[in-house]
Amino acid sequence: MAKEKQTKTEQPQVATNAHTATEAQSATEKNLRFYLQGCEVPADALKEIKAGRLRGMSDVNPMWRMKRMTEIFGPVGFGWKYTVDKLWTESYGEEVKCFCNVSLFVRDPETREWSDAIPGLGGSAIVSVESKGCYVNDEGYKMALTDALSIAMKPLGIGGNIWYGPKAKGHNESKYEAATRETQDGQQYRQTKGSGTPAYTGAQLAQAIQEMNATTTEAQFHECWTKWAQSVPAITQNGTDFYKAACARINAIKNTSAK
Repeated sequence: MAKEKQTKTEQPQVATNAHTATEAQSATEKNLRFYLQGCEVPADALKEIKAGRLRGMSDVNPMWRMKRMTEIFGPVGFGWKYTVDKLWTESYGEEVKCFCNVSLFVRDPETREWSDAIPGLGGSAIVSVESKGCYVNDEGYKMALTDALSIAMKPLGIGGNIWYGPKAKGHNESKYEAATRETQDGQQYRQTKGSGTPAYTGAQLAQAIQEMNATTTEAQFHECWTKWAQSVPAITQNGTDFYKAACARINAIKNTSAK
């Protein structure tokens, strides 16, 4: 009798646990309903990055993203839309970068309810210092907008398998960086586009970074940047360690000046 009572008592508990697990699974499937529709990227929408530090990774065709958004939510303007909230430029020596803030909105096809704003921030180069002088990119703002939209779409799962999963080959850095490589002795060189000749050596890079880190005013910063932009132009290009050190340094100088 005691054993029979125990069995009868356990049955409702087992049923309750099973019901709870079913509800949890149903909630997960509902939460992932957009993500799972957009995470898989077809082969014809992928492009392998064949140069630079992102070599071997994959980039996603931006038109595929928009096509998938349209398939899931409906035509742009009706099922999904975005606003360009801010466009601005920042100068780093002779180089100019542009940035774009967007807000993306989607409408649930079932409830017809619009989402809150999904933010996205993108950037690109407007003016880059190259070995033959300054290069002006007249598509910089368009590239920054495309980049911002891809960032806003990412939380919805659009192209998610590129960044997460066993076959992930995506990246979170700029897609427009020129080629870099590592030599056997560990020294970094940067190649001039279309040439196999190193544009600068590891020793030059180390000296440039040391001088940049020693600057304490904007005047000293610009003087250092101009020196290396004129003597070793490739070292100041977007993506080099010197470029990153310069960005960090000018931000530190401006923050100090603002106090």
